[in-house]
Amino acid sequence: MNKKILTFTTLSLLASSVAMAQSSLTLYGNIDASVVSASGIGSDKERRTSFGEGNWAPSVWGVQGTEDLGGGMRALFQLEGGYNAGTGAIANGGTSGVFSRLANVGVTGSFGTVKAGLNLSPFIDAYTSVLGLAGNNFYVPALQMHRAGTVLNSASVSVPAFPGGTDADPGFGTTGGFFIPNSITYSLPSDVLGGLRSNILYSFGGSAGSFSKNRFVSGNIGYAYGDLNLVGAISDRDAQYRQWLLGASVPVGSVKLAANYVRFHPETGDSTHTYVLGAETQVIPSTRIGINYARNSGPGKPSIINLSTIYTLSKTTYLYAAFNRATDGIPSSYSAIVDSGTDATLTQPGTSNAIMVGMQKRF
Repeated sequence: MNKKILTFTTLSLLASSVAMAQSSLTLYGNIDASVVSASGIGSDKERRTSFGEGNWAPSVWGVQGTEDLGGGMRALFQLEGGYNAGTGAIANGGTSGVFSRLANVGVTGSFGTVKAGLNLSPFIDAYTSVLGLAGNNFYVPALQMHRAGTVLNSASVSVPAFPGGTDADPGFGTTGGFFIPNSITYSLPSDVLGGLRSNILYSFGGSAGSFSKNRFVSGNIGYAYGDLNLVGAISDRDAQYRQWLLGASVPVGSVKLAANYVRFHPETGDSTHTYVLGAETQVIPSTRIGINYARNSGPGKPSIINLSTIYTLSKTTYLYAAFNRATDGIPSSYSAIVDSGTDATLTQPGTSNAIMVGMQKRF
């Protein structure tokens, strides 16, 4: 009897080992903390120095896994949430869910990759690929220059938002949304079509009794040849806005140059155009520097200029510093939004100069 139990236990352990060999599970994350000093805060245009977080990369943790299905196919999943490095509280762009950044399941193979759940917008993915060196302190505010379609909207009329399925940041409604709920994505296989890549997403609106109300559609297409990168993207939120992106990055000697153009068309009011120019280079083996400039065509012609540098301490640990100059009420960093409560917005019109130094650790 004991021999039978031992044999069964041994076979079970062997079967478990085989299953584990065909699967993988990875816990990962990032923590980012900084000190920020910014002028132009509040109605008195104060200078405030405060703790900042997520100014280079968002503080997140997540888990992802794959399972070999045979025949070149793999099942996959990913769960990711954000948190505030200063308080440890959940921080997912105004939402309260634990995994409010990514929560999807899918399958991949020679046909490409299909995912369903909460997914990253292909528009945002394309946009961030055509910038010079910069952290969140630059490109998030650049998108917020037309948050909700009204900040630079000459009509100053709120864009309607139906209940359910809103973009990931309901407070600021960043263009295109970052993480799109109730969505299905398809990506071309990356190793079959040379440097061509594409990703499309469709999100069900989340409104009861309606298939298309508040639906979101986004897609990108790109081509990479060595360090040359060309992208185009579009996103469309039902009855709210539509936007287009063209961008490129190209090496010139030791410098990478980048540029992109975004046309944002709200359902109500005038379209705006945002132009971004950027560059980056490595100055010594462990240090990179970059510059980005963004300008919008809306009233006041608001702009952001960002200078950034990052120093590599190890493969997963970095020190960084950045300077932002932002005009006409455009937040120059996360800290310009969250510093000391409701009075922490920039004066509009006005100018803010922000300096930040911080540390990022990936795990």
